[in-house]
Amino acid sequence: MEPQAARPGPEAHARWRARVLGLLLCAGLLVVYLADPATTDWYPVCPSRVFLHFYCPGCGTLRATHRLLHGDLSGALAMNPVLVLALPFLLHGLWTSFTGRAAPRWSTSPGAGWAILAALVAYTVLRNLPWEPFLRLAPH
Repeated sequence: MEPQAARPGPEAHARWRARVLGLLLCAGLLVVYLADPATTDWYPVCPSRVFLHFYCPGCGTLRATHRLLHGDLSGALAMNPVLVLALPFLLHGLWTSFTGRAAPRWSTSPGAGWAILAALVAYTVLRNLPWEPFLRLAPH
């Protein structure tokens, strides 16, 4: 009777999934780099903008990502400043999931989740106000 091969543990599966997601993310970023969302019509449209006629916190994210990938920081800030400000935290989260390291305590606390939700709600309200300086928060 042959010995059974050791089965990979849950950590190995998590690392494999993180690597596959990382490759998919890179492929998606390559598409956004090559095809400008501001000039192509095959990118998905924001349902909140189409049906509810307001800018959600994610409106302008594809255009901001395209501009960031081309080194245009001010253009990315004009499209979606929250994406640019959140990018270091998003990259850190991707890195910890890719390497299998534990996330920092502050990022997993319930208070952090509520604070992020409150900030996104406030940002959504402010970017839809029809006066200066709030008009600058709307993607243009």
